[in-house]
Amino acid sequence: MSTDETRRSLLDAAVRLTAREGPRGLTARAIGAEARVNQALIFYHFGGVDGLLRTAYAEATRAMVADYAGQLETASTFTELYAVGQRLGERSRQDGSAALLTQVMAAAHHDDEMAAALADSLGVWREVVTAAVRRVVGLSGLADALDPEPLAASLAASTIGMVAVDALPGRPLGRTMEGVAPVPRAVDVLLARFPRALVRRLARTTVSGRRR
Repeated sequence: MSTDETRRSLLDAAVRLTAREGPRGLTARAIGAEARVNQALIFYHFGGVDGLLRTAYAEATRAMVADYAGQLETASTFTELYAVGQRLGERSRQDGSAALLTQVMAAAHHDDEMAAALADSLGVWREVVTAAVRRVVGLSGLADALDPEPLAASLAASTIGMVAVDALPGRPLGRTMEGVAPVPRAVDVLLARFPRALVRRLARTTVSGRRR
């Protein structure tokens, strides 16, 4: 097995174990066995299990951004933005990325390197999501009423939270991503049925009321 193949096997093994067994399964011995390589190679290639997790999450983020950036770039309504988030969430649950994210987030509280890696990955997502939200807000005629920067950050944070919670065994809060589906549809309906000037006025009034 080549160096690149060994690294790839270890990264994939870490994601599978995280999804299947949670943090208890993330030992060097278990990852090595899952990847069918000597566990010492984890330390050789990544400096340890934490280094492996940081790399795995960074790569998963880059792969998802590459896969979903095009869909975000073509979204023109809030409903379409939500649909991209829903598809991303479902994929994250299936391939173990959501479970891996929860481990990285937990480790970030006491590991500066993990916190930095998480910030970098979230920064990549925020950039892509902000561009999409800015375009949808502009198309909706609400550019002078809604600030896309904090709106994008809030949408990204809420999506990440729902993806992480929905990935928990037994889904204790139900299917939260599905639960918010009526919200973006309702916003799009209001934009389609009411004069834009009225919608902008309502949005500005709501936003200014929250700031008081």
